[in-house]
Amino acid sequence: MKCFYPGKPDGTKTERASWLITKQVVERCDYLIDYHGGDLDENLRPYSYWPKSGNDRQDAVTRDMVLAFGLDTIIVWSDRPLDPNASRYLDNTAATRGKPAIAVEAGHAGTVEPEDVRVLISGTFNVMRYLKMLPGQATMIEHPVSIGKIDTMASDRSGIFYRWLRGSYVEQGMKVGHVANYFAHTIYEAQALAARVGLDICAVPSMKKGDTVANIGKITKNP
Repeated sequence: MKCFYPGKPDGTKTERASWLITKQVVERCDYLIDYHGGDLDENLRPYSYWPKSGNDRQDAVTRDMVLAFGLDTIIVWSDRPLDPNASRYLDNTAATRGKPAIAVEAGHAGTVEPEDVRVLISGTFNVMRYLKMLPGQATMIEHPVSIGKIDTMASDRSGIFYRWLRGSYVEQGMKVGHVANYFAHTIYEAQALAARVGLDICAVPSMKKGDTVANIGKITKNP
């Protein structure tokens, strides 16, 4: 969940549901994995989030959880909200309550593809082996690509978006997509400002000024 309200609900359905999930799931669990399948407007590269809490013991467990999950791209977050009642994200809601938690993403454009489902299932089973919930030895990914900073590319024009990228490495100046007007004339070209890893790119043709074209990540030291 990208917007999560774990504090006392004010009566809206969203806040009541979030409060119930916090009380009935998060606060009763020992470990948590927050799953995402790729929103309708996202063509994304499968990746996991390693949310660093500042608690060395907890961070060591969550580091091993993302390595056991096995996705080869890991986003390292160190600036999540610290207030348990304003934690915003489901995995962070767990983290602020002392629960080791990670988030994982696999899928694109609101579809359900067998390979995306497979990596989420196999990753879950491997984390369960790491946590000794299942028999067997967990296999840890050895050479992940770690992302320490994400740059959002936003369109400065409204129109029809044509994408050129999905989950690839980009070089400085590389075109990742363009926006055309209703007469098919190009009115904006989205170019990477630096060499980065393509994390996700807009999956739908509709584009408004200020909408996200793509998110690209800067590689950092592996966890």
